Amino acid sequence: MPKVTVGKKYSKAYTEEDVDKALQAIKNGMGKKTAVNKFNIPRATLQFRLSNLFVKTRPGPDTVLTDAEEKEVVKWIISGLAKVYLDENPRPNNFIDNTPGDGWYKLFLKRHPELSIRTSEAVTSASSKLSEKQIRNWFKQVEEYLKENDLFNILSDPSRVYNGDETNFILCPKNTKVIALRGTKNVYEVDHAQSKSCVTVMFTFSADGETTPPMIIYPLKRMRPEIQKSVPSEWGIGLSDNGWMKAELFIQYIQNVLHPALMKRNITFPVILFLDGHKSHTTLQLTQLCQNLGIILIALYPNATRILQPADVAAFRPIKVMWRKAVLEWRTDNLTKSLLKTDVAPILEKLLPKLNKTTLKNGFKACGLCPFNPDQVDYTKCLMPSKPVQEMLDDNCSTSLNYQTF
Repeated sequence: MPKVTVGKKYSKAYTEEDVDKALQAIKNGMGKKTAVNKFNIPRATLQFRLSNLFVKTRPGPDTVLTDAEEKEVVKWIISGLAKVYLDENPRPNNFIDNTPGDGWYKLFLKRHPELSIRTSEAVTSASSKLSEKQIRNWFKQVEEYLKENDLFNILSDPSRVYNGDETNFILCPKNTKVIALRGTKNVYEVDHAQSKSCVTVMFTFSADGETTPPMIIYPLKRMRPEIQKSVPSEWGIGLSDNGWMKAELFIQYIQNVLHPALMKRNITFPVILFLDGHKSHTTLQLTQLCQNLGIILIALYPNATRILQPADVAAFRPIKVMWRKAVLEWRTDNLTKSLLKTDVAPILEKLLPKLNKTTLKNGFKACGLCPFNPDQVDYTKCLMPSKPVQEMLDDNCSTSLNYQTF
């Protein structure tokens, strides 16, 4: 038995592939001692493998599928199921209706560590039809527009490149798991706010890693004095029936929050602001205002924000993680209270300075926006395969915005 430290799990320092290579080398004339040192395999293991006592490498009964067939299933899992494989290649097994159970599933993953369980990302049908060609064409159009108007040099200054977007914050985030006595049937979590209550927050991030003052949009018809007092003076406050962004609120944000913040930082104008194509971001009044303020609006390619928007790629996830942690800490400190809308701004004010600037910079880089480089984009996120039919559709149908008109 190998020596194992108490409290630690034993793991081999060699693989079955190493053993096979060592055995083959011995058969070809290499000495056992030399093989032990070269392949780092215990001498007793090699002696046992060479003896008549050795039967197989894995404990338990023989697997239903051979090693070669399981490798085929590894590939098949990407596009099908083991059940389909067994339906097409029948053989005796103890599976019900050729459907493997949890035991086979766990052992299968253990035998093939190249596979792992991942949480899938929800993608809309429209976003799934994006192709690399469409995105590269968008980069080409943006570059041509900026060069025609002698604005392309702005992209070389990270302090003048921005991305803005909204996200919502749930006032009562749920815990996925808690510690309870084994066998307990009823495990509850008391809501410290209305279960579906949330607010929308408008953020703008710069390519040099800065976060400008946000605007909080409350689902209210009238502003309450206590809420207004809880929000920092440089931040924006908006009201809407459903708590979502509206065109008039976005105009207020640009004029009263974002532009003054840029002026305070002594930013050189004009600046570029990348936005998604939401209807609140594409009004004529907004375009005229931004032209007067020296803010160049560029709409990201439709349905491509998960690929091209730094806010989605780099910023919102860490902010949401910090928000969840901050709310849970607030609950611990206020066991008998409920989280109110007046508590949102103070919590956000404490966590925003913790947002890593390097993360934001890398987000702009990964989206190919600053430095402006379409080759930096992760095109593996484009789910539409490159097909002649799709190329024909790309050539005949364009949903790109005309930036001169915009």
